[in-house]
Amino acid sequence: MIINCSIINENFEFVEEANVVIGGKLIREVGDGFVSGALNFKNYLVMPSLINAHTHLGDSLFKGAADGLSAGAACGAGGLKWDLYKNAKREDLIKAMRLSAEYMLNSGISCFCDFREFGISGINQLKEAVREIPIKSIILGRDLSADELNECDGLGLNLYNKNINKIKDKILAIHAGEAEGEVKKAMKYCPDIIIHATKANDDEIKEISEKNISVVCCPRSNLALCCGIPRIQKMLDSGINVSLGTDNVMVNSPCMWREMEFTSRVCEIEQKTVLRMATINPATQFKLNSGIIREGRDADLIFIGKYSMNLKFNRDWISAIVNRCESENVRKVMIEGRLVVDKD
Repeated sequence: MIINCSIINENFEFVEEANVVIGGKLIREVGDGFVSGALNFKNYLVMPSLINAHTHLGDSLFKGAADGLSAGAACGAGGLKWDLYKNAKREDLIKAMRLSAEYMLNSGISCFCDFREFGISGINQLKEAVREIPIKSIILGRDLSADELNECDGLGLNLYNKNINKIKDKILAIHAGEAEGEVKKAMKYCPDIIIHATKANDDEIKEISEKNISVVCCPRSNLALCCGIPRIQKMLDSGINVSLGTDNVMVNSPCMWREMEFTSRVCEIEQKTVLRMATINPATQFKLNSGIIREGRDADLIFIGKYSMNLKFNRDWISAIVNRCESENVRKVMIEGRLVVDKD
């Protein structure tokens, strides 16, 4: 398949006229200009699909329940969410997670990484929820036996979890930094990923960088849960690979467009950098063969309607993607060379 379209190229620059060759699951070639014989997608801007680097889809059943609460009161060891789960029915939890996954796919998210509580039972619930949805999932569990670890991609833990251990060939991600001193405590476990790092000080940021640990920031959630704003620019300047996640669906919609705009405007991060934090940075973090339009990469792509009412006449496409684009502007979603969403 050869398509003529506008693209966001591997340098994260807008190219008005380009052609992309897709063969099987992969991008086979990317060229400048339109070519004869190609499919006409000239009304679309084709860009890498989005990756949501941190979610709690299990809390989709409780949207809005934690409004006005702090992080500890909402999600801490004795937080509200645990009481809500006591009366939650399995089928309702699965239905709510399924709707969140469908929403993410339709909004241009091809992959998400989820912290899934409740051991193997929780993992199986999430797998059932996404079974018929062509979205990629990275599942990080907790409270698992050694054998049960084979059913997920790694561990997603809090500092109050017992038996925090690094496991070969599995991801270790730890929530840390929503309170001062947490990052220092987390570092002794040598995690692959720190989630939040909101209150990380200069020494902690330096250590994160030196140990080549990735960070996932969730600034909308941090602000909503009274944790403050993460020092994203400081982390980036220190050479840390920083990605974006939407965090808890009880608190936030799993919308990466909202997360990008918030990060750009409130955290004052340059738009191209924000776009990378939602695409190539998490792809690098999770060792995915996607996140960028480049020969040999998975054809995980989204097609933005260039002439949508809220995008037409803009003067800067990178700014428009980060600050103006909405889920409805995503007209098609392609995962590994197959169109899985086509609104047109």
